[in-house]
Amino acid sequence: MMRRTSLWFTLAGLGVAVFVACSADPPVNRKYAPYGSENPYTGIQDRSGNWNQGYNVSQNSEIRQATPYNTQQTQSPSSIYSQVNVRKDYLSYGSRGRSRKSMNPQYITIHSTQNWSKGADANRHALALKRGALGRISWHYTTDEYRAVQHLPTSEQGNHADYDGPGNRYSIGIEMCEHPGNSRSATLERTAKLAAWLCLKYDLPASRVVPHYKWPRHGKKPPNKNCPHFLLNNGRPGTKWANFVKVVDVYRRRMGGR
Repeated sequence: MMRRTSLWFTLAGLGVAVFVACSADPPVNRKYAPYGSENPYTGIQDRSGNWNQGYNVSQNSEIRQATPYNTQQTQSPSSIYSQVNVRKDYLSYGSRGRSRKSMNPQYITIHSTQNWSKGADANRHALALKRGALGRISWHYTTDEYRAVQHLPTSEQGNHADYDGPGNRYSIGIEMCEHPGNSRSATLERTAKLAAWLCLKYDLPASRVVPHYKWPRHGKKPPNKNCPHFLLNNGRPGTKWANFVKVVDVYRRRMGGR
C-alpha cells in the first residue's frame, strides 16, 4: 500500500526564517537557539524531530536527497488549497499595513520569521499585524505546521521585501513560522502547496517562486538579505532553494500546471 507523502521534505534540505515578517530589516531574536532532530541527509533541523516521515532516501545520491513517493498523482486545485488550510484574517482597510495599491502578482516571495518566541505561530503574527505592532510592514500569508493565515488580498501590494521596489510591487509575500515546537517540515510542505496553488492561480512557473534574498534593499549592507535563512546555502540560493522549488513544481504539475 502506497504511503501518503509529505512531498516537501522529499527533495529537500530546507530551512526558513524571518522576523514577524522578514521584510525591510526586522530584528532577529538571538535568545532562542534552534533545536531538534537534524536530518542527516539535508542538514536541516526540524524542531518536531519528524524529518523523515514520508520520504525515500537515496543512499547513493551524491547530495543524498530524499525522493518523493507518487510524484505523478493528480490532485485538484481545490484539494491542494484545502490541505493548506487557509484562514482569511485581513488587516482593516485603514490600517498602516494596507498599501491600498493594486497588484498583478508576477512572483511569490518566501520569507521566514526569525521570530523564535514561544507561541509565535501564524495566528499570533496575524494579531501583531492587526494591532499595528509592525508599523507599515505587511505580507500576504503566514504559514505554520497547522495553517496558513491570509492577511492581505493577493491583488494588493504588501510591504515585505524591498521598500518600494519590485519585490513589493509585484510579489505575494509568504512568511514561514519557526517558533519552538513548530514542525519545520510540515510548515515547508504547507508553504510549497500554497506557493504551487498561487502559481496555478496566476499562471506562473515555479521559477517565479523566489527567496527574499532576490530583492536588494537599497542602502542596506549587505543589500540582499539572508532570508529565508534555512533555505539558503551560506546566505545565497543554492541546492536547498532549488530543491524547495522542485517540490513547488511537483505540486503545481499535480494540479495540471504546465
